[in-house]
Amino acid sequence: MGRLYWKFFAFFFLAQLTAVMGVGISVWVANKNLDRENAQLEASPPAKSMIDAASVTLKFGGVDSLRGLMKHWEQRKIPQVYAVNESNVEVQNRKLPIEVVQSARDAMQRMIANSPAPNPASSGNLISRSPVQLVEASDGHQYLLFVPALKYQDASVLPPVDKQPGMLGYSPRQKNRHLFPLMPLLAGVLASLIFAALLAWYFSKPIKKLREAFDSAANGNLDVRVSDAMGERRDELADLGQAFDLMASRLGTLMLSQTRLLHQVSHELRSPLARLQIAVGLARQQPEKSEVSLIRIERESERMDKLVGELLELSRLESGVMNIDKEVIDINELLLTIAEDARFEGMAKRIMIEYVPTATVSVFGQQELLHRAIDNVVRNALKYSPEQSIIHINEVMTGSQVVIRVMDSGPGVVDAELDTIFQAFFRGSNTHHADGHGVGLAIAKQIIEAHGGSIKAYNRGEGGLAVEIHLPVKA
Repeated sequence: MGRLYWKFFAFFFLAQLTAVMGVGISVWVANKNLDRENAQLEASPPAKSMIDAASVTLKFGGVDSLRGLMKHWEQRKIPQVYAVNESNVEVQNRKLPIEVVQSARDAMQRMIANSPAPNPASSGNLISRSPVQLVEASDGHQYLLFVPALKYQDASVLPPVDKQPGMLGYSPRQKNRHLFPLMPLLAGVLASLIFAALLAWYFSKPIKKLREAFDSAANGNLDVRVSDAMGERRDELADLGQAFDLMASRLGTLMLSQTRLLHQVSHELRSPLARLQIAVGLARQQPEKSEVSLIRIERESERMDKLVGELLELSRLESGVMNIDKEVIDINELLLTIAEDARFEGMAKRIMIEYVPTATVSVFGQQELLHRAIDNVVRNALKYSPEQSIIHINEVMTGSQVVIRVMDSGPGVVDAELDTIFQAFFRGSNTHHADGHGVGLAIAKQIIEAHGGSIKAYNRGEGGLAVEIHLPVKA
């Protein structure tokens, strides 16, 4: 078990234990207060029956009849009923501690407050089978009837304890009946212990799995996943596990991409480096042809410099470290400039560039980067277009976006490769004869997406490839 488990366990166990102790102590204090009041009075069923009998006698027979009944009861081993008037004078002048009489009056007040009758004393109604009763007698006094606790009664008239348990259904009360609620507290503590352990395990188990997954990922294993270990959980920890899986997946893809990129870069650099070595060797072996060798060395150096520059730019775009200072750009002016440059480059292959500006469309971005992105797409079209063909450039508005299309008449791309042509160093299976490193479209994709747009390619029905660039229009 980890430290987090024990922290969860201790926290919830102490919380549950505090709650159980608080409830237990509250119940115990309430019971002690109730016992303190009830200890002054007898509330057994026989005592209540005798109070009922005394109240009926007092109500219908008067005080003298009650005294006669009480004298008769004194000759028997039964609990004795006491009757106290408003002046705390008992009908037979028996003495009782004042706290006993006060307990009886308090009990009567509680009964009156809980009774549906407005005032049992004034109406003369009897509260059946109650530990105290208040009766208005014919002499104009109100008498409170109750049975004091056994310890306040004359021992000579009390029933023998544990010798006649069946007499009148009487069963003397056990002393110390209300003890501290130890068993409920122990049960609550045990339940708290179990549930605190389960709750701590419920929280710490997925966190332990996440820690193991992070350790595994830190050691280079990016194939580790934790979603399956989360089971059917639907909480923040399960969301964290899914986020970890997504992170590991993306990191794995990125690492694989970087590995593939390094492999491709080494492959791309190997050829010009080999040609450089050959040129150097020829210059040494044939000094009279050193000029030709120097031209070859210069050409290969320029290719490597261009490749390294493109890779650095692509790396900055992919990492997001390149700052984009956005401004309002007129798409028509941008496309006119790109079209003019393309016409100049296409003269060697007698390729025509067809572009007719439409209504003014403005976007928000960095002009140099957008120029480079669209220019890379147009240069790619020039590269693969046959001689004496036409490249069409146009833009149309679709809602809040402008769509720029560059359409050539080249061989197109295999349908399965349409999404991969925007990856670095990718060359279509039917374009091996073309020069270049396959980085231009990848740079264009990164720039367009950095401006909140998108780029895609599709084969034209009449032949050739069309590349669509979607950019949000300035509001």
